[in-house]
Amino acid sequence: MTLILFSSIPLSLGAPVELLVNGNFKNGLEGWNAEGTVFLDRESIKIQREGSLSQIVQRPDLSFYLEFSYGVRTELPTYAYFARSLVTFYVVDREKKDTHFTIVGESHVELGSSDWKNVKLDLLKLFKRSVGDPENFQLTALKIALELGFTTPLRPPAVAFFRNISLKRVNPVRILIHEIKWRELPDRTELVVSVTNVGDSDASNLVVTLTSSPETIVIFGRNMFNRSALEGCSSWQLSWMLAARSSGVHWVTVKASCDHGAAELSICVPVPGIPQVTTTQTTTVTTIPHASDEVIFVFVQLTFLVMVALLIGLIVIPIILSRRGAEVVYRLRLLPSE
Repeated sequence: MTLILFSSIPLSLGAPVELLVNGNFKNGLEGWNAEGTVFLDRESIKIQREGSLSQIVQRPDLSFYLEFSYGVRTELPTYAYFARSLVTFYVVDREKKDTHFTIVGESHVELGSSDWKNVKLDLLKLFKRSVGDPENFQLTALKIALELGFTTPLRPPAVAFFRNISLKRVNPVRILIHEIKWRELPDRTELVVSVTNVGDSDASNLVVTLTSSPETIVIFGRNMFNRSALEGCSSWQLSWMLAARSSGVHWVTVKASCDHGAAELSICVPVPGIPQVTTTQTTTVTTIPHASDEVIFVFVQLTFLVMVALLIGLIVIPIILSRRGAEVVYRLRLLPSE
């Protein structure tokens, strides 16, 4: 049946969206720009003395909702050395002027040989704190860099290791509802809509409801659907079969709500009326003889039988008996001869 609910259809690889190329260095330094003394050390990068590793991301779906993370380990002999992450925002302001801002993500200045440390940075908060309201800018490109530097060159040289570098777009949940199609049949209308989470985070506890006028009836499909989570950048298609008490154009409203937002779509749909069924009632009348007629009939029969019996007793029997009394019987006897 064309009514069966469609499963979730992913619109991309899922959420959050990874923006960096080869962040785990499985393909060597592919996608990266290395400067200074930079070596590949298994699945990490080793920077000795002064050096840096950077990558630029430029794509039309960039937003300020970004999460930058990496693992770092340092061997710093003095405070003259430092390891740090840098983020450069390339933006266009309200006057359509191109500009850029370079901001330090986090500095690492622990002396001696440190253990691996995992760093995670919210770049939206970083931009707000260092530059201002991101609503005044459009982000066009982003450059992330990891470097080892010094204020005064000393010996022995310092070493920094970086691994598992990631830049993810983490747009918040945003629900949109689109009408995919409606198809009018002789006695019903099929309506299909798509509920899409255009954000990168999962929309949890999603509820989709269909409301309509009292004239409209849902003859297939529930009025309310529940889903524990709708993944980021994915959609959910729902279908209903509608009928109406009277043919015409009817309004229906589809509402979607989750823990992080809501959306609503009103649609004008032509819906045929339910055919009126005419029934013919046939009544069969059975005539049952009255009890009084039966009694009269039996009484007449009994009277006739009594009269016949009396007639036999009073007339027929005496006649038979009288004939028997007048009968003369002659008997002959032979006499012996002398």
